[in-house]
Amino acid sequence: MIRRVFIALAFCLAALPVRAEDVVIFAASSLKTALDEVTEGLPVRISYGGSGLLARQIMQGAPADIFFSANEVWMDAAQEAGAIRPESRVELLSNALVIVGHEAVPFEDMLASDGRVATGLVASVPVGIYAKAYLERADHWDTIAPRLVETDSARAALALVARGEVPFAVVYASDAAAELAVHVIHALPELPDLPIRYPVALTANAKPEAEAVMEVLQSDTARAVYAVHGFGVP
Repeated sequence: MIRRVFIALAFCLAALPVRAEDVVIFAASSLKTALDEVTEGLPVRISYGGSGLLARQIMQGAPADIFFSANEVWMDAAQEAGAIRPESRVELLSNALVIVGHEAVPFEDMLASDGRVATGLVASVPVGIYAKAYLERADHWDTIAPRLVETDSARAALALVARGEVPFAVVYASDAAAELAVHVIHALPELPDLPIRYPVALTANAKPEAEAVMEVLQSDTARAVYAVHGFGVP
């Protein structure tokens, strides 16, 4: 099946300049490692960033063909604005939150320290929105909030810890799996009423070639890659 999809893509693009007909994917930054592998060899260009920023760009007419969001809220916003094709929408992946450190220290020591904690913007970036909700439920928010460093994406928060600029971060489990320079020091339990989900959909103005790429993103082969990189399947 995957081979047929790739062949179909090749025929679709054979008569046109590849760069002009690349399928453009706007994807949450936490997907980068896995999605780069899944789309290797495909005629695609991927723009990574915070889901909120990407959704707003799509709603303002940015030339994207596929939107792969790190939460349902921003996909809902794009759908309500008529910027995606609702019938193409699929809740494809799940994730979990972890607290990582530049050094492997006990979670209790992390809480008792005054070390800064990076995560996404808690008002707009999915990982930050999730982090605040999860930490509040675990009664850790008041301890961590004064030390918070807010970034524009999960990968930006992860990079601060990997470089040693910030000692701790709340990121996705998939981010922690992608970065050998950090250590998982605590896993936050999933909230049944706020699961971490990654919906993907064609945009309203998607090129015909994007449908074949969507099939690849949802294939069994792709799902196996996502699993290796720490993602789950709802």
